[in-house]
Amino acid sequence: MKTSRLLLLAVFVAGLLTGAGFWVLRSHWDLPQTSAVSQPLGTDPSRPRSVRFYQSPMHPWIRSDRPGRCTICGMELSPVYDGDSGATAEGPVVVLGTNSIQLIHLETSEVSESPLIRNLRLSGTLEDNDTRHRMISASVAGRIERLSVNRVGQEIRKGDPLLTLYSPSLLAAEREYVALSKQPHPEPAGTSTDLTPILASARQRLIQMGLTPRQIDGLKDKSPSALTSELMVPADGTVVLKQVYEGQYVTEGQRLFETADFSTMCVQLTAYESDRQWLRVGQSAHITTASWNGGVITGQVSFIDPNFDPMTRSTRVRIEIPNPIEATTEGPRRRLLHRVTAMAEIACVETARTLPRSALLWNGGQPVVYLSLGAGAYESRKVRIGRIGDHLAEVLDGLKPGERVVTQAAFLIDAQSQLQSGSSGDSGDQSNSQASSTLRSRSPAPPPLAGFLQLSADLSEALASDQLEVFREILRRIPPRQEALRQWATLPGSSLPETLQKSIASISVPPASTPPSSLAEARKWFLDQSRTTVDLARWAHRQGWEAGVRTFECPMVDRAIPSAPKRAGWLQKHSEVRNPFFGAEMIDCGLELKEKP
Repeated sequence: MKTSRLLLLAVFVAGLLTGAGFWVLRSHWDLPQTSAVSQPLGTDPSRPRSVRFYQSPMHPWIRSDRPGRCTICGMELSPVYDGDSGATAEGPVVVLGTNSIQLIHLETSEVSESPLIRNLRLSGTLEDNDTRHRMISASVAGRIERLSVNRVGQEIRKGDPLLTLYSPSLLAAEREYVALSKQPHPEPAGTSTDLTPILASARQRLIQMGLTPRQIDGLKDKSPSALTSELMVPADGTVVLKQVYEGQYVTEGQRLFETADFSTMCVQLTAYESDRQWLRVGQSAHITTASWNGGVITGQVSFIDPNFDPMTRSTRVRIEIPNPIEATTEGPRRRLLHRVTAMAEIACVETARTLPRSALLWNGGQPVVYLSLGAGAYESRKVRIGRIGDHLAEVLDGLKPGERVVTQAAFLIDAQSQLQSGSSGDSGDQSNSQASSTLRSRSPAPPPLAGFLQLSADLSEALASDQLEVFREILRRIPPRQEALRQWATLPGSSLPETLQKSIASISVPPASTPPSSLAEARKWFLDQSRTTVDLARWAHRQGWEAGVRTFECPMVDRAIPSAPKRAGWLQKHSEVRNPFFGAEMIDCGLELKEKP
């Protein structure tokens, strides 16, 4: 009995201890937990970090000093604390404020599928159709008594009188035919002689001697005392060569006249390699010529020669046009003259993905645009360009329809981007590294000299891009650079030759009130000053100085600028040929002079 009581007491005490332990553990679990990572390592938990700014996780250039949402994607802005740099954009991005955008008059345009228009202006000559040339020869020997066709340029028609000829052989053949035709026809059967084949043979002989069937039929009415015969014009045409006179004896087969068919003229035009991508057989063209003031004739491209001249890198394009007749005091004449100079305007229209030409920048020969990302951010984007029209350029790769690119003030954004790249210590690509090592191999040119030469290279790039407004803007910076160079040249250590000093002083910049009104006028002025800048760059090279420019030369400048020399040079900052005298018409015509700067 006593043992049972002790056992019950032990069980009761064990239950109490178990309950107490469970209560203690539960109380411990219900206590608030203190995390060891609630504060960053190395910081004082009693001093929480402050927020520097708020940033969009998808568009890092969108920042704000207060919480909010991204103005582009709508995502909530994430805080960036002290000590953190925040996210950065993958590519070079320039962010401008509203005031800056308005100050530089920044404009953008949308990339879209639109007509790409290129108005080609090709020069050539008017030629006749050489497949319709004709020689008029004497079909029988004799003496020319009278010429009905007696001058070059005369329009003749088939069946009109050509000349009156005294020919004994022709006269004998005529009388023989008349005699045979007056004989009675043979009986159908039982006759000894059949005269019909003989008469047909005599008739054919007269045709070979130059008479027409109508003349042969009228021989029976011809006077027996007539000693001459009249020959007729065998085909329509215009006389281009006369080799006979009245009273002249001619032999059978002797050439009398040469005629050409001027009713349809062929305009033989010269097209360069860059023009070929625009030309198609069947395109409409408007033809003008200085010999017909104000007249315009419409024709079509009928043939494009696939063989290019290896020297001029050009080919021939043929356009056929009608040549109307007009009345003159000397008789009817063709309005368009043979072998005169002609100009053809061909409007080429192709549908393509396009952007304005003013959006393109050429950095080291690579076309670059600045893409609008929204909220004042602009990203540099390399693109691949196809055909370049009058105002638009074809985009082959790098941009999608609907994206917007900067068309006004892109040069200023590019300058800001380069400043940012320089301040961040970016090393650039391999070509820039190679260029830097090349620059380090020579001493830098004095700043007045280098600045003047690089400004000439900027003028060259503006003309190569056909951007007249950019050229005018750069032109305004010439006088102060010219004065700085002149003052440097007077210093004792400059050693600039006197001839070059005079050439620099002779450069006359058009006044700001009357800048060049056209690209042709701008290129003519540029040609005059480029001689001086090229000579100046060569002199700097001989001094062992590096001015950051290259020298190029074009062998066909006279084709772009009338009365210009065949060869002329210019300066560039990069290695890809960009001809300022032709622009987009023949951008790659030229060669870098490796032995010169």
